[in-house]
Amino acid sequence: MQIVIIRHGLHLIVANTIIEDLADGECVLSAALMDPEGFTIERTSTEFKPMDMTEILDLSPDSKLVTVVGEQSTIIISRIESGHSIIIQCPNNGNLGKARMKLSRACEAIIPFL
Repeated sequence: MQIVIIRHGLHLIVANTIIEDLADGECVLSAALMDPEGFTIERTSTEFKPMDMTEILDLSPDSKLVTVVGEQSTIIISRIESGHSIIIQCPNNGNLGKARMKLSRACEAIIPFL
């Protein structure tokens, strides 16, 4: 039983690290991991409110990647095969190609830890 708890804790630490590493302050300002029900598991900023994005995902249930361009920032949402989502917030003048590449790598890396 103790090994399971330690292993589960390690999974959370690794998943949190993957999300934290996304936010570089350059092309990704904030990042968040959401469970299949739309609840936030991890986020890098308390000012970033990913729960507001769940309605956008509901509008396009078949899309694996959704990009929303706003006045102050661009939001990119990526669905993972487990049903979880990773959401990143990028500056409007940021490198979206680099941000999408980092998001894609994070989505692949996090799967074993969900």
